[in-house]
Amino acid sequence: MNRILKSALVRVCVAFTAAMALWCALGLVFAGPVEGIVITLSLLAACLLLVALQVLWFTETVFARPSYPARIAGYGLTALPALALCAALGGWFPADNAGAWVTFVVIYLITLAAITAGYTVYYRRTVGSFDAALARYRAEREQRG
Repeated sequence: MNRILKSALVRVCVAFTAAMALWCALGLVFAGPVEGIVITLSLLAACLLLVALQVLWFTETVFARPSYPARIAGYGLTALPALALCAALGGWFPADNAGAWVTFVVIYLITLAAITAGYTVYYRRTVGSFDAALARYRAEREQRG
């Protein structure tokens, strides 16, 4: 059931993204660059850029064996300018408001730290359980022969 639900959610996300991209493109044709369409397209661009950066930093497509902290640092350093570009082009907040930009950067850094901490805890628990399972397997294998 879990696999079916996951597959369904992925399909919903893909269909929603494709529909929004199509409807925004048509909106640009018929209504021009109105605020809602521009913001939506900039959010779509941000999602695409962040996924591309995840592929760059968290797979072995480009970098063979950087440490996890190096991956996080690389992603963090490249994702912030990508998001800032999308924010500026999409008009997420007034470009001349320094307080908004500082708040944006602070929220980004807090979010990055929270996600990194959460994933680190998850990874340690998962790796710990895999290590324990591997140790049990090896012990059973030694007993058998």
